[in-house]
Amino acid sequence: MTDLEQSKRVPDVTVSVGMQRSNEMQRNVLLFGVSVPLPVFDRNQGNLLEALKLEDKARDELQGATVRLHSEVAQARERLATIAVEIQSLQQDVLPGAKSAYDAATIGFENGKFNFLEVLDAQRTYFTAKSQYLKALGEAHRAAADVDRLLGGRIDPGQTTKQN
Repeated sequence: MTDLEQSKRVPDVTVSVGMQRSNEMQRNVLLFGVSVPLPVFDRNQGNLLEALKLEDKARDELQGATVRLHSEVAQARERLATIAVEIQSLQQDVLPGAKSAYDAATIGFENGKFNFLEVLDAQRTYFTAKSQYLKALGEAHRAAADVDRLLGGRIDPGQTTKQN
């Protein structure tokens, strides 16, 4: 747009050629003309200044959007990495421990070593850990979807949990 307004500062030269019949002399007359407008009062400075301001504004908006996008991507990736660590911890430590405690309480109850409340407590602990694990997986998928949305690509949250 700025180039267009700058080009309007230079006047357009008009060249004309024509033929006219003169009745008095009974002849054809060749006409040739050149027209050059002189920009004495209007050098298109107002429109040029407005176009330059619009260009600067668009450049600033683009820079702001780029910074905002980088920040959002960094936050989404950080959230995904944090959740991946949580999933790994739940998968490797918490769930196996809760499962083995529940299994031991069930076997101990069957053998008369534990009462029913201890089995229920171990079962509740195991189910809570499993629920927390599933919530973390869901959150990982949401975080991966946010990164996908921001970057326009595809990230597999399962792949991220295996890498960490």
